[in-house]
Amino acid sequence: MTFACRSLFIPFIAVCMIIAASTDTRAAMSPSGDMVAIQEYVDAEQLIIAKDYDGAIPLLNATLKIRPDHANAWNLLGFTHRKLGKFDEAEKYYEAALTANPAHTGALNYMGQLYIQTGRPAKAKELLEKLKMTYTSGCSDLTHLEKAVKEGAAGKY
Repeated sequence: MTFACRSLFIPFIAVCMIIAASTDTRAAMSPSGDMVAIQEYVDAEQLIIAKDYDGAIPLLNATLKIRPDHANAWNLLGFTHRKLGKFDEAEKYYEAALTANPAHTGALNYMGQLYIQTGRPAKAKELLEKLKMTYTSGCSDLTHLEKAVKEGAAGKY
């Protein structure tokens, strides 16, 4: 291994070990490539898994106060609002996620699902094409949006 590789590899391993050693936080990557672990975000994810969308919203907002560029938090705010039937708000949050990270596959998929739900299949197809340009295979978000566009019905995610 060259010196240049070692100088990048060792800090990477150290970050991975810190993340793995912590059982109560989950790291997310910021657009700048920094790994960010925010407990409020982790707690919000758990509430979303439990389908407590109302409970997750304040935690996601708290995450964004700590890290305004947290694309995953913006995306999950969109998801929770979409699940609550608040489509206009959901769309704004997905747009914020895509502003923070234009290649955020989850936000592209979820916004496409929203477009299908709100009768805008042509816009969903545009997002599907964007996903196809980035990922040709092996991306569940691409698969989910392809299915939704083909069937004309949003998935349950």
